[in-house]
Parts: sequence; structure tokens; C-alpha cells
Amino acid sequence: MARSALVISGGAPNATLIAGALVAFHELGIRFDVVSTAGAGALLGLMALAPKNGDPVSTLRGLSEMGIADPLYEQFPVNFKVFHKPGDMADTYRRLLGMNSLVDQLKQWPARDPVSQWMKDSTELALACACPSDLNPSSTGLCAHVPFAEEIIDFAAVPAIEPIFYVNAYNLSTRTMANWTNGEIDPLHLQAALSFPFLYPPTQIGDEFFMEGAVIDCLNFKDLLKNHPDLEEIVVFDILGAERLLRPPRDLYDAWVMSLITPLVEIARDDIKIFEDRYKGNICLHKVPLLEGIPEEDLPTVFDWSRSNLDALYKIGHAKAKTWAQQNLAHLKG
Repeated sequence: MARSALVISGGAPNATLIAGALVAFHELGIRFDVVSTAGAGALLGLMALAPKNGDPVSTLRGLSEMGIADPLYEQFPVNFKVFHKPGDMADTYRRLLGMNSLVDQLKQWPARDPVSQWMKDSTELALACACPSDLNPSSTGLCAHVPFAEEIIDFAAVPAIEPIFYVNAYNLSTRTMANWTNGEIDPLHLQAALSFPFLYPPTQIGDEFFMEGAVIDCLNFKDLLKNHPDLEEIVVFDILGAERLLRPPRDLYDAWVMSLITPLVEIARDDIKIFEDRYKGNICLHKVPLLEGIPEEDLPTVFDWSRSNLDALYKIGHAKAKTWAQQNLAHLKG
């Protein structure tokens, strides 16, 4: 019988905030009966519970490697490590690069200082720019699907994850929300759960098409409560449902980013309000105040993919979650 659940929201650009929080919970030995995820939360949850190298701490800490060296990001504010060019030609190019031992050594290069990070990322940017693309007006997404999931998640271990694990995706063919559990989740299902409209094309599974569930249900509450009516407390990692994230854009690219984030902020806020109204007094809802750790002056850059921002968010998430859990969740250790 499930008594406690952890809900991990979507929100890819500041995902290291949640990565730090997950590491803090792991270090404190906090355990849940159920983990329910949406969007990028699915990737983070699987990194914590089924890491490829068997070590959730190093896997989650390594998420900062997605960041771009600051001097490079200031000149070209696009994350070419996450957003790859789409198409068969691009896939073939990346496959050939993967067979190149020098490129493989580049990926393993431990760029710990700013100069090394700049050199490594500049080389990766040059390789990304040289990649061909089939993008055209008939394309259904700007980018190839998230490229690195199988490198960091042990999908063979997912069925044996001890907490019951959920990830949602919206079925565009039946217009219903799918919620997959441990035994169903494979690379294709995770890809479907991360298929954010316009960024990525819908994912086809069988005869049906899916997009990211977080676009409609950022917190994946509905099936969690339907499937587990005996839940007594829910802990929420929500990095979207805060009005302080809304601000004027800095430039055209930032305006596009804000156009993606703004509706998600309102959806997440509404989900929390609906939950509190419907289950008030029956279930104890804990909202871990991760966003409160971000100084007001840093909010304009909170969605940046720069290395310094991802590192800072990781440290904030770790510190905030550790302090909060020590005060509120001692009974969930075990």
C-alpha cells in the first residue's frame, strides 16, 4: 500500500535545480512508495533511480555538463548539446562521429576549468555547425529527439525500480493522457514523454502519436491519486509554478523561450490550486521551496543553458532540499 509519493515536474532549462534536490534526498536516505513525473522530470527521476553507471549522485551531478561555457553562450545562446539538427543526414553524420575515436575522447575529456570548458565546447559547436540537416517547411519539429538518454539511464533496470514509477505523455491520436509505469518505460516511451511540441516532432508508438505530457499536466497528479487513493503525503518538486519566473524578455531568442515557459507556469499553478482545494485535509502536500533559493537578481538568467547557471542551480537545489528535508521528512528515511 502506497503512503508517500514524490512528484517531479517538467522544466528542462533549470533541471539541475531538481538534480541537486534529488541528490540531497538520496544522501539523506529519503524514500518514497511512488514517484510520479512529467516532462524533464521523467529523465531526472530515471537518472536517480536507474543510472547507467549505477551511481545516481555522479549521474545527476553530471547534468551540469549539458551547460555551455559562459563566454561561448554569451555569443551564441543556444544549447547545441541538447538541441540537435533533425533528419536522416544528421543522424548519419552523428553516427559517423560516434565511430571516431578522437570525438569519443573529446566527450570523455574532463573539462573542469573555464578555459578547458571553452575549448571543449567550441570544438563541439564546430562539429554541430558542420552537421547537415533535413529541416524544411514540412518538418514537424525543429530538433532531433533528446540524444543522450540511453547513455545515462539503464533501461534494463527500470522494471525493477523499487518505488512505483510513472511518466505521462499525451496521446494525440486518442486525445487522452497516457501514464506509463516501470514495466512499460523504454527509450521510445521516454522519448514520447519528452516530445515538446515544435521543439521535437511527436513520437509514434504503434499506430499512435504522443507529445510531452507536461504541456497539459505539468505535475502528473491525476492518475497518481486515482491509482493510489491511500496516499497520505505528497512531496512536490515544482520548478514552474511561480509567477516570479515571468518577466520581460531580454532579446528575441529569450522572448521565444518565455513564450514556451509562460503557459506552463500557469498550468502548474492551477494544478497545485486544484489539488489543494480537492484534497485539503485528506493528504498532506509538501511543496519543496526550491525556487525560493534563487536570488531575485538571478531570475532573468534562470532559463539560460550556461555552465555557470546550471552549476549554481544544482548547488541551490541541493542546499534548499537538504535543509527542508531535514526539517520535514525525517520520518521518510529508510
